[in-house]
Amino acid sequence: MVVVCGVDLRGVARKPSGVALLGEGLLYVGVFHGDEELLELVRAYKPSVVAVDAPLSPAEGFREVDREMLRRGFRVLPPGWRGMRALVERAVRLSRELASLGVTVIETHPRSALAASGCTAETLLRMHGVEPCRELTRDELDAIISAIVARYYAEGVRAGVSGADGCIYLLPRLC
Repeated sequence: MVVVCGVDLRGVARKPSGVALLGEGLLYVGVFHGDEELLELVRAYKPSVVAVDAPLSPAEGFREVDREMLRRGFRVLPPGWRGMRALVERAVRLSRELASLGVTVIETHPRSALAASGCTAETLLRMHGVEPCRELTRDELDAIISAIVARYYAEGVRAGVSGADGCIYLLPRLC
């Protein structure tokens, strides 16, 4: 069974970040605050791919990949904006730690991935055998969508938007 993980990362640990693990269905969904909480989940479940909803490379303003996302109608924020800098720093640091555990780390944008799929969130989750037993927070839903992106990536289906400075992985058209 291939396990993948999705993370809806916040810039500061005091705010909850969403995390979801998929294998044969939904293995775990919840929130974490400190990076060590996420690393413990990764050590326990051993996902092959982690898709992070955060820029994984810094820039002064918009990266080329961000501009391409905007050209295609996807709304993303530039890593160079003041409010984004802490998020980018945390994402870069966390991606290095995850990579040191042998995990492939990719960047995603769940709202854009959902739009690219052409599905509603409910339909997308149902298509992938995800049936949460409770109401999800937006952070948790975004983490699940990110985990679905990670699943496609692990299976070799790599839809995304690329630029010289990175790639933001999305979902293929599904609906």
